[in-house]
Amino acid sequence: MATVPGARRRLLCVAPLVPAGGVDTLLTAFGMLAGDRPDLTVQVVGGGPLSRTLRAHADYLGVADRVGFCGPLRAPAVRTAVRGCAVLVLPHRDDGAGAGSAADVALSEARLAGCPVVATPQAAPHLASGDAGSLVPAGSPTALAQALEAALGAPVRTDPGAPAATASTRGGDGHLLRRVWDRVVR
Repeated sequence: MATVPGARRRLLCVAPLVPAGGVDTLLTAFGMLAGDRPDLTVQVVGGGPLSRTLRAHADYLGVADRVGFCGPLRAPAVRTAVRGCAVLVLPHRDDGAGAGSAADVALSEARLAGCPVVATPQAAPHLASGDAGSLVPAGSPTALAQALEAALGAPVRTDPGAPAATASTRGGDGHLLRRVWDRVVR
């Protein structure tokens, strides 16, 4: 998937809007990255009782205009959404609440499309860190933000058969933590 210079890049999250879904962790991590990545947006696929609370959280973080909640989608629409995203994010806290069939479809499509995946072990227990993705601890927005920063700065494939082209990053993990800390103490 080629990225057009200046085009908005999208994180795709497929998770239920319940505490175990971890969407709040993603929103907090996105809040850490948003100021340095004005081209970045988030699309959340899933439904649940925390919809209003999560929208309020995005508003509180000042990123509501860059976060879209589209509700649950059927498998073909999930596949299409994955093909158009920069990174698939599965931030689930509990495998009991389950990533569910939509997240399983998204993970399978990401593998086929060569899309980077950032997930918790609860959401993707068989995902190996490395080329295909990154595993992060559940409920840790800082670790999630670092993994997203790395995935967004990692080589970007123009198509699954083409060689990777390098994308630039702004700083790296240490710089990300320093920027977050600077925002907290100001």
